[in-house]
Amino acid sequence: HRDPDVYRFLETRNIPVLVAWAHREGMPLPAVGFNNRRAMHTLARHVFDLGHRRVAIISAPRAENDRADDRAWGVLDIANERGLPTDDISIIETPYSIENGSKAMRHLLDSGDRPTAVFCGNDVLAVGALQAARSAGLRVPEDISITGFDDIELAAIVEPALTTVHVPHRKMGSEAAHKLIALLQDQDVASSTELDTGIAHRASLGPPPAN
Repeated sequence: HRDPDVYRFLETRNIPVLVAWAHREGMPLPAVGFNNRRAMHTLARHVFDLGHRRVAIISAPRAENDRADDRAWGVLDIANERGLPTDDISIIETPYSIENGSKAMRHLLDSGDRPTAVFCGNDVLAVGALQAARSAGLRVPEDISITGFDDIELAAIVEPALTTVHVPHRKMGSEAAHKLIALLQDQDVASSTELDTGIAHRASLGPPPAN
């Protein structure tokens, strides 16, 4: 979330600029990105389709971060769609790091009613959550499922590998670079580009425990 003065500052100085990693209707600048809320919808539907009902969210701080906020709302939207009480969904906000993801997961596990699935707003937090769950003696995904978002390289090499939202990083960077070059050449690039995301299905997500 950016103060309108930021956009006015850039405009008055004629600085070429665009937004990456986010795309939504009505953005004041050209963008190359994806709809973070809809991307999380796809993953959340899959998690709930597997039978999970007790879920939690570990998120980056949401107050001034449109991407983090949209990803959390993506889970809450689908919980509402399935008739699940969103007030029962714990949301822990923490700065971006593996250690903070671990601390957030430990807090969830100590809180009593353990979730069967934890949505993490990015893969770095998810790796920390995964470490904490395994340190607590839990099997992933047999006892608890953990998902990420971004599909960075780390997601595929941890054990178990993370189910996560795949983001087209390279395509996004390449298209953003082409648009910036066009801006520097005074070409009209007012239109934005919305990219597709998907789910990288891996081993950290399974059905909820039977009991």
